[in-house]
Formats: sequence, C-alpha cells, structure tokens
Amino acid sequence: MEKLTIVIFWLALACGVVSSLAYIGSFAARAERRVHTYTALGAALGSFVLLLAVIFIRAGSLGIAQTAGPFTMRVIFAAFPIGVFLLIESVYAGRSPKVKTLGMFVMPVSVLLQFLAWHSYSLTEPLTEQLRHYWVGIHVTFAVLGYSSMTVALAIAIAYLLQERQLRGMRKKKLGKIFRKLPSLETADVLCHRSITFSFTFLTLVIATGAIRAEMLPEWSQWYMDPKILMAAATWIVYGSYLFAWSTLGWRGKRANIFAVLGFAVAVATYLIGNIGFITEIIPSMHRYGGGLG
Repeated sequence: MEKLTIVIFWLALACGVVSSLAYIGSFAARAERRVHTYTALGAALGSFVLLLAVIFIRAGSLGIAQTAGPFTMRVIFAAFPIGVFLLIESVYAGRSPKVKTLGMFVMPVSVLLQFLAWHSYSLTEPLTEQLRHYWVGIHVTFAVLGYSSMTVALAIAIAYLLQERQLRGMRKKKLGKIFRKLPSLETADVLCHRSITFSFTFLTLVIATGAIRAEMLPEWSQWYMDPKILMAAATWIVYGSYLFAWSTLGWRGKRANIFAVLGFAVAVATYLIGNIGFITEIIPSMHRYGGGLG
C-alpha cells in the first residue's frame, strides 16, 4: 500500500504542476482558451483529490498514530489551500469569473508545499505520548483550516496589489492584461476580508485548544513562553488589527491588503519554528515533530 501511496503522491504533484502552468498560461495568453481553463481546473481538482487519497490511504494502512508526522501534515497543508480555492471558485465563478486567475498564485504554493512534504517523507512517523490526545487532533484541524485560508488570502491580496498598482499608474484606456484578467478591486477586497475572517476565527481556536492541551501537562506549564506560541500570537494580533481596521476605521484597499501580506509573512515565520530542522536548533520549541505539540 505504501508504494501505491507514493505513486498517488507523485501523480498529485504532477497534477499540481500542470495546473500551475495552465493557470499561468491562461493568464499570459492574449485570448482566453477553454483548454487552459479546463486543464487548470481539472488538474487542480485532481491534485486535491489525490492528496486526500494519500492522507486516507496512509492513515488506513499504517494507523493515524504512525502517520501524523511531518510528511502527512505537509501533504494536508498542501491539499487544503487547493480545497479553499476551489470552494471560492465554485461560489463566485458565476458572479466574478475572473476569480479563477487566483489559481496561478494558489497552485504554485501548493506545489512548493508538496515538495517540502516529500523532503520529509518517511514510512512511519510515530506520535509521542503527549500528542496521542483528541485535543491535539482538534488543534491541528483548526490549524490546517486557518493556514489554508491565510494562503488563499495572500493570493487575493497579491492580485489586488498588482491590479491597484496598474490602475494607479495608467489611465483606464491604456490598462493592460492585469486589469483585464484579475478580479476587480472590489471583489478582491471582499474575498480577502472574508478569507482572513475565516482564518482569524480558526487561528483563535488554534491558540485556545493548544493552551487547553498544554495546561493538561505539567511539563508544558510555561507553554506561553514558547517561541512558536508567541509568533502565533503575533499573527493573531496582525490579523486582528486588520479586522479591527476594516470594521472600525473603515480601512479598505491597498492598506488592508498590505496588512494581509504582512500577516501571512508572520504566519510563515510561525510555521518554520518547530518544522524546519536547523531553525528548531536555533530557536528551541516544544512544537517540534516527535517532541512536542507540533
């Protein structure tokens, strides 16, 4: 079964690469071609389904306790941004067909995460005793949903900032490809806000469930001093500030989307602590695979 899992994983990666190239090709083409659109969407859906198959086959054949390590978690993180993007496209495609161009930002990120997953591949990834608890499963589930939404919010914010820059520097009659093919500024602004609202909700739950689990264990009594938790709190503050500025101060447009990019940068730093070997050595954290909450 493990050989089948590896084959499926590489098929998922291949689909991700094809989808990325198709989305980029569709954007670069002078005229929209259905073959690009269908190839991009079909390959993205294929990559998502195949990644889910990898997760379920490994869990079914080896058991959850033997698979919930770096490889499987990175496969999950690679799959769910695609799922969030496909959900947005299915909901908004009728009202704003240009949302499909967001795939050229989301799919390459997923491909990168899949390469990182393969870099950490191992046959078995046993959990420590502390991690074999349902609170940890809930905690990780919320983290996957939250970080997936952050990734999509980043793609939308980048699309907004690219188009805003072009609009600011050119008269409408001279606007080029970016203006014609990316979602409107209003649509991008609203989608980014909704993605961050979704992400902030789950990030709050991530911190809460992690704190609950840590309080159950005497050896983690000083969990609030862990660098990964401090960085997660910083991410929470940045996204919380974004939502506050949006709802109370009336921030829209460029400033709000720069906030979204900043929040993702802090989230990436949070993820790296405890997940990348040499960083774990420099910045020790209880959030490390095989040795803590990670």
